[in-house]
Amino acid sequence: MKTRTSLVVATGVALAATAGIAPATASGGHSGGKPVVRVIATGLDNPRQLSYDDGHVYVAEAGRGGKKCIGAGPEGETCIGLSFAVTKIYWDGSAWQHYRVVRGLPSGAAPDGGLATGVDGVSALHGELWGIETFAPPEAGVPVTPPWNKLGKLLSIEQNGDHGKARIAADISAVELRYNPHKASVDSNPYAVLALPDGRKIVADAAGNDLVVVSPQGKAKPFTVFPDHDKRETVPTSLALGPDGNLYVGELNGLTEKPTARVWKVDPWTGKILGWKSGFGPISGIAFNSGGDLYVSQLFQGVVTKVAHGKRTNVKVPFPAGLAVDPYDGKVYVSAWSVADRDGTVMEGKKTPGGQVWKILGF
Repeated sequence: MKTRTSLVVATGVALAATAGIAPATASGGHSGGKPVVRVIATGLDNPRQLSYDDGHVYVAEAGRGGKKCIGAGPEGETCIGLSFAVTKIYWDGSAWQHYRVVRGLPSGAAPDGGLATGVDGVSALHGELWGIETFAPPEAGVPVTPPWNKLGKLLSIEQNGDHGKARIAADISAVELRYNPHKASVDSNPYAVLALPDGRKIVADAAGNDLVVVSPQGKAKPFTVFPDHDKRETVPTSLALGPDGNLYVGELNGLTEKPTARVWKVDPWTGKILGWKSGFGPISGIAFNSGGDLYVSQLFQGVVTKVAHGKRTNVKVPFPAGLAVDPYDGKVYVSAWSVADRDGTVMEGKKTPGGQVWKILGF
């Protein structure tokens, strides 16, 4: 699989900037009150993208790797195993509960289970559930027999309590291998998926620097190619459908100290780039509320940013990733400590908490 740190590399991450963050802090608030957060799920393994559907929050857990370790590059070993999951979070009338809808598919992580990659993206719409699995070239030393054949694929997830099954719906990485739309090196890391109301699915290939569209019949083809800017590749990581009907794409481009990352606006029918908002640190999640306010996870800044009426407001969240908004009450959900497994990981000599999902009120 494209190295476990495909979205956590060469960033100079300073854990001190995010460790010990009080979970009810904000800057630039309004209406006289500060946003308040509630931890609604703990014990998650590298929680990444979120999706909200009919009162349920789904989270893609990239897993915690496994016992077989391969590679020994500058970022260390990647340990692989069948530990990915998609988890359903819900309110049962008295407390928040969660369980893994499907589990046991490929994951790669650091030896301690942190900085994983696996199923990083999830999208739920009208009861249907989709996941996207990262890719690994054969030369990486990853097995090729099932279920490892799901690498690089869009997955249709059948829900059946905690015994759901995932089947291959489309081959996303094959688009990169065949067309190489960005015309740079041939590399694929499908990272985010968004189910559209018309039955199509849009997939962001972070390593390919492009979007892939999948027809309702499962045919995948190139959709949007993002240009390099600020001397860096775009690296799309997150997707949202705006209330204006347009597609929005968050990217990883940029460093913490150089906020050049953009949220791109894309025509959902043609794939044409219509514009962008810039000035963000590396982005790992985006979402909209029904009023058109934009929420952006800035992974290494340790904040979720709300963009409304030209004003930006921040809530501190440690290593935020996926975002989702309840369309009825506007509550915001975010993955926190998204680079850690359930036991936490060590970064710059400090142990982090395990992966979590937070609910933000009044934001």
